[in-house]
Amino acid sequence: MKLLTSIIAILGIIITIAFTIFPIGNLTMFPAIITVLCGVILYKIYKKEGGNTTFPKLIIGLAVLGALISSGRALLTSDKIAEDIKFEHRQEKSNQEAIDDLEELE
Repeated sequence: MKLLTSIIAILGIIITIAFTIFPIGNLTMFPAIITVLCGVILYKIYKKEGGNTTFPKLIIGLAVLGALISSGRALLTSDKIAEDIKFEHRQEKSNQEAIDDLEELE
């Protein structure tokens, strides 16, 4: 049980860190929650056995940190598309020139 939970927690923290680095949005929350749950289970197992609880605390801390960074990035950044005013002016000018050329042909 301890080995399986440790493996799942390590894989979860690797996925959490990868999703935090790449701008995937709030998708980081799912592996972070799974990693925190595995960390809590590991913490209880280690505490029951009387072992060192540094590893579960580290796993929980990294997962929470990754989730906080990801959610903070999602909340504080906005994905707005700026209008290209110069392109619109060029397009209008081009349309006007095309109309003038067509009028000259008549």
